[in-house]
Amino acid sequence: MWVGLGKKNKAVRRSFSDGFQAYLSDLDNWFDNLENFRHALAHRIPLYVAPFVILQANEATYRDLEDRKSEAIARRDFADHDRLSAEQAALGVFWPSMTHSFEEKAHHVAFHAQMLADFNTIEEIGLKILEELDG
Repeated sequence: MWVGLGKKNKAVRRSFSDGFQAYLSDLDNWFDNLENFRHALAHRIPLYVAPFVILQANEATYRDLEDRKSEAIARRDFADHDRLSAEQAALGVFWPSMTHSFEEKAHHVAFHAQMLADFNTIEEIGLKILEELDG
């Protein structure tokens, strides 16, 4: 609790100028979200990026193909099963998103876009810390 820039790190924040404290306060939601993901990933749930998603518009077709695959297996028609599997796989779209919990209704984050946004935020904080140290 003593080290960091988040809103819980009161001693650290108080050591900065009023302007930098206000800047950090504007980032409170970002810090909270970062902390939420960090704690979940570090202590409870490993990061999982799904290999594909099924768009809602294709969900009924995907489920229908799944049922037809089961029927093909029951008939022992493995060639038809393989054909249906390929058709089903073609419906998948790679959309790298992450969440730390499906059960907790945690929000999904577009993985690559979030990494870029976080990098930019961290770089901006770093530059502002340098300005703060110069002052």
